[in-house]
Amino acid sequence: MVSTALYTGLSGLRVHQTYIDVIGNNLANVSTPGFRGSRVTFSDLLSFTVRSGSGPSGSFGGQNPLQIGHGAIMATVDTDLNQGTFQDTGRSLDVAMQGRGFFTLSNGTQTFYTRVGSFGIDADRTLIDLRSGLRVLNSSGGDITVPVSDTLPASATTRIDFQGNLPARVGGPLEEIVQSNAVLKQGTAAQKQATGTAGSGAQFDLTAFAGGTVMVSVNGRAQQSVSFPSTVFGAGPVDAQTVAEAFDLDGLDVTFDNALGTVTFATTRLGQNARLKFDDGPGAAGLLQALGMDALLKSGTEQTATAATGLAQLTARNEAYAIDDSLTISGTNPDGSVFSDTFVYGPTPGRDGTTLGDLVAFVNGLLAPADQAYAELTPDGNLRIVAREKKEASLSLFIGDASGNKGTSSWPNFTVAQQGTGPDTAVTSIDVVDAQGRTHPVTLTFTRSAADPTVWDLVATCDSAEGSVSQGSIGQIRFNDNGSFNVIGGGTNSLVFDWNGINAAQTVAVNLGTSGRFDGVAMLGNSTTVAATNQDGYAAGTLLEPGFDARGQLVGYYSNGQTRVLDTLRISMFSNEGGLLKVGDTMFVESPNSDDAIATTANAAGAGTVRSGQLENSNVDIAREFVSLIEAQRGFQANSRVITTTDEILAELMNIVR
Repeated sequence: MVSTALYTGLSGLRVHQTYIDVIGNNLANVSTPGFRGSRVTFSDLLSFTVRSGSGPSGSFGGQNPLQIGHGAIMATVDTDLNQGTFQDTGRSLDVAMQGRGFFTLSNGTQTFYTRVGSFGIDADRTLIDLRSGLRVLNSSGGDITVPVSDTLPASATTRIDFQGNLPARVGGPLEEIVQSNAVLKQGTAAQKQATGTAGSGAQFDLTAFAGGTVMVSVNGRAQQSVSFPSTVFGAGPVDAQTVAEAFDLDGLDVTFDNALGTVTFATTRLGQNARLKFDDGPGAAGLLQALGMDALLKSGTEQTATAATGLAQLTARNEAYAIDDSLTISGTNPDGSVFSDTFVYGPTPGRDGTTLGDLVAFVNGLLAPADQAYAELTPDGNLRIVAREKKEASLSLFIGDASGNKGTSSWPNFTVAQQGTGPDTAVTSIDVVDAQGRTHPVTLTFTRSAADPTVWDLVATCDSAEGSVSQGSIGQIRFNDNGSFNVIGGGTNSLVFDWNGINAAQTVAVNLGTSGRFDGVAMLGNSTTVAATNQDGYAAGTLLEPGFDARGQLVGYYSNGQTRVLDTLRISMFSNEGGLLKVGDTMFVESPNSDDAIATTANAAGAGTVRSGQLENSNVDIAREFVSLIEAQRGFQANSRVITTTDEILAELMNIVR
C-alpha cells in the first residue's frame, strides 16, 4: 500500500497546479474591464475502506470505520459574481451596469452577454461592441441604429409658462403733479413810527440832539447809523418830512405825514423774518424819546397765502410790485407741448391782476387744451399744476420776474411732486417659435384693472415686421385672497399669432399655474418678479452627440437644446448567473444550468441601472489572490514532499534484498 501515497501526492500536485492556473488567470485579468474572477474548491477522492465500523455488542464496544483516502480532485471553479468598481472614461457611449444584468450582443446567429459596455458606431450607423464587432441589441431584440446626421424638425410653440409675483400693493394709476418747492405765504412788514406835534409846520424839536445819531438794525443785519446834523436840526424844530429824509437806509421804506406829524418806518421784507430795531446812538441818550419812539424790536407777521393774497404781499418779495411790472410764465403741458406768456401786474381791465388768484387764473388760461391739466393754489399754500389724466405726463412750470421791473420776488422752483403713471404693469418677454423654426420676440404686459385691483389683464405684442397678434388679450386674471392664482375669467387663455410667411394662425396657450396653488403666478407683497419662464417650441436641430441615461435609453442631444430617446438597451437576466459559460472577450453564453435569458431593460424586473461614461473594472481582489497563491504554492510543495518521501521509503524497501 506504500505506492498509494505516490498517487495521492500526484493528485495533490494536479489540483494545486490547477489552483495556480486559476489564480494566474485572475491576476492576468486584474485590469480587464468587466472581468469576473474565479474561485477554486477541492474535494477528496473515494477512500479505501480497511475496516467497516461496528456497533457495541455485549461486553465489547463499537469501532469506527478505518479508511484511507486516495487524494484530492478539482470539485468546482466558480465565477465570482460580486460587483466591480467603476472607472470614468469620458466617452458617452461607454456604459457599465450597476447591479444585476448583462448587455446583450449578437452576431446574427448567436447571442452573447457581457458586463463591458464599450460601444461605438460602425459605418452602417449601428451600435456595436468595439472589442468584437458584435451588434448591440435593443429592448425589442433588434439592432440599434444611431442617426448621426439626423435633423430634428422644428416644433411650433403651443404653450407659454409663467412664474413669479405680481404686486398686491396698488401703485397706480396716478396723475402727474408739478408744484412749488416752497409754501407761498403772505406777510406784513416790521413797522415803527415816529410821532411829533400834529398840525403843519415845525413838529419835531431835536435842537438838543443836533449832531446826534440813531442806530437802526433792519432784518437782523448790522446796525446802520442815522445822523441828525446841526446844520439841519440845530436851528429849531423841523417837520415830519425833514425827519423822514434823514433815514435813507437799505431795506427800509420811510413815509411821512406832515399833517399828522408822523414818520412811518417799514421793512421792505415781509413776514416773520422782517425785523426792525432802533437805538440811541453814542452820546444821544433821549433822542428816540424825542422822536416819540422806543427801542423795542418789532417783527413782521405771516400766514398761508390765499387766492386773495396780493402779489405785493408775498413774503417772497424783494421789492413791492409796481403797476405794469410783469412776470414771465412758461412750461409744458402734459403732452409735452410748450406754453409761454407774460403776466402784467396791475388792476383789471387792461392788466392781468394783482393777486395770487389772478395769477392762477392766468396760468389756467395758458394750459391748452384745458382738459389736459389745471392750475390751483392748495389750502397749504402750494401753487401747482395737476394733469387731469392718470398716466405719464411731461408737466413743467416756471415763474420769474421780467427784467426792468420795479418790484421783484424770489419765486420758488416748481418740481415734480408726483410722477404721472398709468395702472400698475409688469412686463416680460419670450421668443415664440413658429412652425418653420423661426423665433419671434413677443412682449407680454400684465396691467392691473382700474376697476378691481385684484384683477389683471395680459396683452401680447410683437414687432409688425414679424407678424401680428390677432388674439393678443387675456382678460380678468384673478387671484385668491391668499395671493394664489385663481382663474382666467376673460373667456380665453390662448394667444393667436399670424406670422409673416406662414398662412396658418398659431395658437399658444398661457399657463399661469394651478388654481389655489403657488406653482405659477401669485399676487403678494410689493415686488414684481413675474416672467415668462418657458415655452415648448424649438427650432430645427442636428444631432450633436448620443449618450445613455440611467434607464439604458440611448438619448440624442441636438444643437437646439432638445433631447430625444433614440432606442433602449436590452438587459438580460439569468436565474443562475454562475451557470453562464465564458467564451472569451469577457463574454458569456447560455448553458443548461444558467436557464434561458430573461429580456428586460435597466431599472426593471430586478435589473440594475446603467452608468454612462464609465466601465466596470475587474472584480479580482489582488490581495486575496496573492494569499491564495501562497496557499497553492505551499500545498504544491507539501504534496511534492509526499512523493519524494514515498520514493525514499520504496528505495529502502528495495535495498532489503541485498
